[in-house]
Amino acid sequence: MMSVVLKPIITGIISLVACLVITPLIIKLAYHKGWVVYPRNDRWHKKPTALMGGIGIFIAFSAALLGMEFGEMHWALYGAASVMFFVGLVDDIWEIKPVIKLLSQIACSFILIYNGFIFGGGLLGWAGIPLTFIWVIGITNAVNLLDNMDGLAAGISGIVALIAGILGILNGEYVLASMAFAVTGATFGFLFYNFKPARIFMGDSGSLFLGFSLSFLSVAVQGKLGSSSAILVLLIPISLMAIPIMDTTLVTIKRLAAGRRVDQGGRDHTSHRLVALGLSEKKAVLTLYCISGIWGLLCVLICKTQINNLFLCILMLAVFSVIFSVVLSKVKVYNESEEKLSYLRMRGQKSGNNLMLRFFLFHKKLIIGVCTDILIIYSAFLVATKAMHITGSESDYIVLATFICIKISLFYITNLYYRMWRYMEVLEAAGYFITIVISTVALSVILFVKGKTEYSFYFFLIDFLLTYIGVMFTRLFYRWLSDVINRNRQGEKKVLIYGAGDSGYLLIKELLQNHRHKLRPVGWIDDDEAKHNMYLHGYKIYGGKESLQAICQKVKPDMVLISSKLIDHDHELLIKKILDSLNIGLGRFSLTLTYTTSPGIDLSDNVTLELPIDKFDV
Repeated sequence: MMSVVLKPIITGIISLVACLVITPLIIKLAYHKGWVVYPRNDRWHKKPTALMGGIGIFIAFSAALLGMEFGEMHWALYGAASVMFFVGLVDDIWEIKPVIKLLSQIACSFILIYNGFIFGGGLLGWAGIPLTFIWVIGITNAVNLLDNMDGLAAGISGIVALIAGILGILNGEYVLASMAFAVTGATFGFLFYNFKPARIFMGDSGSLFLGFSLSFLSVAVQGKLGSSSAILVLLIPISLMAIPIMDTTLVTIKRLAAGRRVDQGGRDHTSHRLVALGLSEKKAVLTLYCISGIWGLLCVLICKTQINNLFLCILMLAVFSVIFSVVLSKVKVYNESEEKLSYLRMRGQKSGNNLMLRFFLFHKKLIIGVCTDILIIYSAFLVATKAMHITGSESDYIVLATFICIKISLFYITNLYYRMWRYMEVLEAAGYFITIVISTVALSVILFVKGKTEYSFYFFLIDFLLTYIGVMFTRLFYRWLSDVINRNRQGEKKVLIYGAGDSGYLLIKELLQNHRHKLRPVGWIDDDEAKHNMYLHGYKIYGGKESLQAICQKVKPDMVLISSKLIDHDHELLIKKILDSLNIGLGRFSLTLTYTTSPGIDLSDNVTLELPIDKFDV
């Protein structure tokens, strides 16, 4: 048994070593042959870089599989992967038409189906055949699109292949595991030369080969899962390929909204948007590695644990991925005219004659909110029934449907779906609390009248708490994620805010939410000693003017912004003198409110107020 398990691992090690040895030779060959990619406006690299890294990946993969017995190997599948490699290689050298690549992907999909590898593991019947074509073509091109930043496609492919190999071992599919570990070793070996700063790119020969291999592996792991749970069988490949799916979906929607071709290159991928938010290239890539790794770990747990026990984890991770994508979709990466068109289309205001598309875009927040809340209500109901040992029956499905209808209807009637999640405050949280309390009371009365005595007080208490926590989590998580990203923006001037009061609070929110200022808060200064070493909006209040010089030397800001009107001109000159000696800028924050009254309103006409009026500042 040990030797059988070790064989896939040894295959992976051989592939790793082979790629580490071969890739430097490919780099030299690429420069000798002129296979070099030069910097372009729509590409990320800044210096000429060798191409054809896919040759090293494919040779290492092939060399590792030579150690397998001839009869064990899926030679038809190896042949299909080879076809994708050579199609990509020809495209790298001579550039072939997209239709040729599409036809080759269709042919390779047919080879998978002919050899019994069908999406859904046979559970979906005839529907699995067209889905296999869609899956293979979609994932192959998704990985190709993912190859947009140093180390991204190689790292994600290695993680996915590693998880597929582990699943293969757990399910007794050792040949599948060997192929998966061969891909893992080759990609991790290549990653040594491809991680920033990249010395070589994989090219289409690598991305098409990896894309097809991953589409095959993600379908193949379904084979031994059985047909007891459709959710289980379908979740595995989708979870494995979460990052490529998320990236391709985001890019496709945003390009269409901006009036671009879907196949048009550009710096608008998930990784580019993370960098635009302030992360370094390495941090952006590592962030996506972590997300892919978490999804992969969940795949392993799904295979070895009952699906119901993991449903909340799956839900939370799915919600995180959706919210993560929504946050990234708001990052501006196109020119002004494209961003304006995208803004209008995403709000359903300019979507041509497609009524369905316009309806979805105009009501997307409502649709996403309702779908998310249905999953939350279902999860809360499921956990509550398990906790109270209520056995499932046909009538329980009717009860669940009643819970969903009542709660969703009340959410809609009370306008909770028209609240802006970005500006969630205490009043909104109280509104959700009251609405869920009313729905819980109404449901308890309905079930009591219907004679459903098995649903006790504690059942409703658990259901209420889980529903409220789930609903609030989804609303607040969007705001929290936006704040975390905004607080860690790089490449912007660091600002200390003088005045930790109401006006300062307005200023710090403006700086965090409006990127065009290119100013990033790093802390507070306030003359009130009672506030020193406290935190406001997550930032520390370091001290007052008596320690201003020491604070600036410690924090090293580029600018100090005064937010309080209580700091007079003489005080400001004193601050400026200290800051000039440290070569630090000084500014002042103010707002102006101007209005003209109508007849019959008892207010002074043509009034201008300078806001904020500092009653409690400093």
